[in-house]
Amino acid sequence: MIYAEMMKPTLEDFGRNGRLEEQAILRMLENISCYHSDSLGLGAADMEQTHLAWILLEWKVRILKNMTYGKHYRLTTWSRGMASFCTTLRDFEIYDEAGELCVAASSKWTPVDSVSKKLIRITDELLDVYGTEEKAVFEGDGLIRLKEPKVYEWETPYRVRRSEIDLNGHVHNLCYLDFALEALPEEIYHARDFHDIRITYRKEISAGEKDIVLKCHAENGVYTVGIYGADGILRALVELK
Repeated sequence: MIYAEMMKPTLEDFGRNGRLEEQAILRMLENISCYHSDSLGLGAADMEQTHLAWILLEWKVRILKNMTYGKHYRLTTWSRGMASFCTTLRDFEIYDEAGELCVAASSKWTPVDSVSKKLIRITDELLDVYGTEEKAVFEGDGLIRLKEPKVYEWETPYRVRRSEIDLNGHVHNLCYLDFALEALPEEIYHARDFHDIRITYRKEISAGEKDIVLKCHAENGVYTVGIYGADGILRALVELK
């Protein structure tokens, strides 16, 4: 089943250079994945009955064409089935009003019990509800987990804000991209024109944690940011190029 929605980015989604911000693109993708689950009776509003929650493990996003203010975009998403007994794949595409492909993306998720917080084994019944499609936006295995750089050139302390905690009681997954952008040098942050985004989530940052450390490595125009808790444990890796 391919699910589709029309969306129109708002003014706050655009940066100084007139480009749609990377965070806004991820937010659009996250929202349509939620709308898809909502339409099947497996969304956030149904969690009290289903106890089903989805935890995001990986993102791979390729920006093929910059999106502009004042335009409508058609988003499509679909389940690609199991990656393992407890993980599943979901792909996305964003098209402009002329039908040109602007963004292709893939993601990996795992279902958990919202009460016990334990992983849920993916069943054929669950896959049947989502209607698995064979179509893939990337060839091969594009969601191999990112690896920590051997060295980081600089690091930045960061204080987690209360507004970054989501309904699950930990830092919302889109905030990790914000953290990575915050770690970039000033001149790179403002002049950036990234077309590929990869995120590997390792461990959540809970509501009780306040201080984290952002460590950045740059090589051949690729910026890799490691996000670490105060305990030194890696929480996520973000790669921008």
